[in-house]
Amino acid sequence: MADDSNEIITFAGFELNASRGELCRDGVLVELEPQVMDLIACFARNPGVVLTRDQLIDTVWGGRVVSDSAISSRINAARAALGDDGAAQRIIRTLPRRGFRFEPTVTTAGAGSALLAKPSIAVLPFENMSGDPDQQYFSDGITDDIITELSRYDELFVISRQSSFAYRDTGTSPAAIARDLGVRYIANGSVRRAGRRIRVTAQLIDPKEGRQLWAERYDRDLEDVFEVQDEITTVIVNCLAGQITRLHYQSLRGQRPEAIDAYDHVLRAMSHGLRVSPEHNSIAISEAEQAIAIDPHHARGHAFLGFAFINAGNNFWVSDPAESFRLAFEASRTAVAADGRDPWAQATLGIAELWHNRAHDRCISHMLRAMELNPSNAHMKGLYSFILPFCGQPELALSEMDAAMRMHPHFPDVFQVLRGRALLFLGRYDEALESFHNMSSLMPGHSNALGYAAVAYGATGRWREAEEAVKELVSRHPHYTLAALRRHLPFARQDDRKLVLDMLERAGLPV
Repeated sequence: MADDSNEIITFAGFELNASRGELCRDGVLVELEPQVMDLIACFARNPGVVLTRDQLIDTVWGGRVVSDSAISSRINAARAALGDDGAAQRIIRTLPRRGFRFEPTVTTAGAGSALLAKPSIAVLPFENMSGDPDQQYFSDGITDDIITELSRYDELFVISRQSSFAYRDTGTSPAAIARDLGVRYIANGSVRRAGRRIRVTAQLIDPKEGRQLWAERYDRDLEDVFEVQDEITTVIVNCLAGQITRLHYQSLRGQRPEAIDAYDHVLRAMSHGLRVSPEHNSIAISEAEQAIAIDPHHARGHAFLGFAFINAGNNFWVSDPAESFRLAFEASRTAVAADGRDPWAQATLGIAELWHNRAHDRCISHMLRAMELNPSNAHMKGLYSFILPFCGQPELALSEMDAAMRMHPHFPDVFQVLRGRALLFLGRYDEALESFHNMSSLMPGHSNALGYAAVAYGATGRWREAEEAVKELVSRHPHYTLAALRRHLPFARQDDRKLVLDMLERAGLPV
């Protein structure tokens, strides 16, 4: 969290310094349990906003499982401390089936008030357009699955099903719903089923601006209703998560540095890290380090720091890849220690186990855990595909990458590189070259894209193209040498390692 040691919030005759855990009325300190203090601070920082039980649990209880009775008792304690009660509700108002709202006018001095940092979204019930009420289960199932899978993305705050479904058939406008629930985005859609065909539409709305941000339509043959439901849900979830993250990232541009919190720095680290170039990777390291400086226990911050160090090492952008892999291993272990349920932390530790320790079994174990934690996340499948050729499983790598591309139709360019490498180690060299085609211009900083393209050219006897690729590789990345590859490539199968070294040596890669 950002430093708010000077943040003073005043309301209804009270003065609150949340960082010090002090609430005063007329200069007299009010004694409170820490959890009740945190609850009052959460309300005071979000005046006039309807906070759902989920949001309170996420902010006050850190996402732990909390019973309704425990929440109610703390609400009652907060009201009592503020001279309020359940009948009057002058300070904390209960809105049935929606949540709670802080009623007083609030004045903030110092660090300033802050709404919930994560981008927030409510997924409204998808409308059944089939003309058959019995088909309601399918549209509700799509909505339920989208809410469930989006909730696995720690970078988002997703309103619960109970709160979202309360607006079914109410005629309430998206702007009013967003205002009631205190969310930034609304997602909704419709399902139309006719015979053996089904059409699902989905859209993302900015209710404040009154505009549509994204929309797609999905037409499918309905041979297996549950398989179709899973497939459409997965695609919608990846598109929604990607769009929201991109929009939030764009909103950070031009903000003052002191207004950017740990989450925002992590988002920047992720954006730059996935571009796979030395310049962007340096920015990713800096952004991750700034996130950790703000919150030393930020698991995702440590994970993306480790991810950036892995990029630096396995692309041979640095003179000492071993040191990069060591730093990646330390950062990823810290990430898992901070939050073992963070999929990026588990995935990064898996990759670090591969490059730092050559521990193929532990690498796969952590990657499987990452996918278990967020099974609909195409990035997790993409990272799994990344490590599998090194573990001697290029066929599974190709299958997982094809699945990732289906899950995320707007997949990042790096997916093409990973698909090409899987094809390369299956001996499908011409197909591999199709995947590597244009990577030199699309991702000029991705040294491995050039390196593996040179291997594929050599394997097909196209030595002139192989030599040209190596010359370009050496001019851009002078640390990419045979000696570095011999020392660090973590292939489980020696034939795969030999293919890479022999082809690049013959193509002229320096020792």
